[in-house]
Amino acid sequence: MTPAPHPRRRFRTVSIFWLLPNVLTVAGLISGLTALRFALDGRWAAVIGLIALASVFDALDGRTARRFKTSSAFGAALDSLSDLVVFGVVPALCLYLWALQDSGNLAWWATMFYAVSIALRLARFDSELRDPPEHSKDYFTGVPAPAAGFLVLVPIAVDLEFGIAWAREAAYVSGWLVLIGGLAVSALPTFAGKRVKLPVGTVLPVMAGGSILIAGIFMQPWITYMVLAAAYAVSIPISAMHHHRRRSGG
Repeated sequence: MTPAPHPRRRFRTVSIFWLLPNVLTVAGLISGLTALRFALDGRWAAVIGLIALASVFDALDGRTARRFKTSSAFGAALDSLSDLVVFGVVPALCLYLWALQDSGNLAWWATMFYAVSIALRLARFDSELRDPPEHSKDYFTGVPAPAAGFLVLVPIAVDLEFGIAWAREAAYVSGWLVLIGGLAVSALPTFAGKRVKLPVGTVLPVMAGGSILIAGIFMQPWITYMVLAAAYAVSIPISAMHHHRRRSGG
C-alpha cells in the first residue's frame, strides 16, 4: 500500500515593511548594549553618543510602524523590552561604573531605583488606555523612558565639557538618579509631540534652527547636549500647565 503523500508545507511570508520597525528596535538595543561595553572601557563620550543614537532609533521605529500600518503585539513587546535595557538598565549601570561603584549601598540603591522606575513606567505605558480622553492624547504620563535616559546622563556631559569635580560626587549622582527615576514614574503630563503640525510659515525657521542644532552637535556636542536637556526640563512644567488648562476647558 502506497503511503499518502505528505502535504506541502506552506511558508508564511513577512513584509519588509513589518520587518523594518523591528530592525530599528533591535538596532537601538544593540546601540545600548554597546554603550555598556564602552562604559566598561571608560569611553564615556561614546556612551552618551550611543544612548542618543538609540533614542533616535526608538523614535523612528514607532513612527515607521504607524506609517506603514505594521504595528503588532510582537513589535510593542520588543520595543518595551529594548527600552527597559537601553534607557533603564544601561544608563543606571553606566553612572554606577562612572561615579558610584566605590560609594556603598546607598549609591547602589539609587542605581536600582532608577532602573526599576523605568520598568514601572514602561509597564504603566503598556497598560494605559489605547483611546485616552481627548485632552490627554498629546501627552505622556511622566517622563518617557528615552527622555529619562537622555536626562540621566547629563552629569557625564557636564564632566566631559567642564571637568567639574562635583559632577562626579556620589551624593549628587545618586540624587540625580532618584530625581529622574521619580519623574519617570510621576503623574506629570509631558508633551508627546505625536500630533504636532507646523504652520507653513514656520517651516523655514524650523529648518534653520535644525541646521544650527546639527552644527552644534558636531562643534560643541556636550554644550548642545546640555542645552537640549535643559530645554526638555523647562518643557515639563509648561506641559503640565498646558494640560491642566485643556482638561479644565480653558
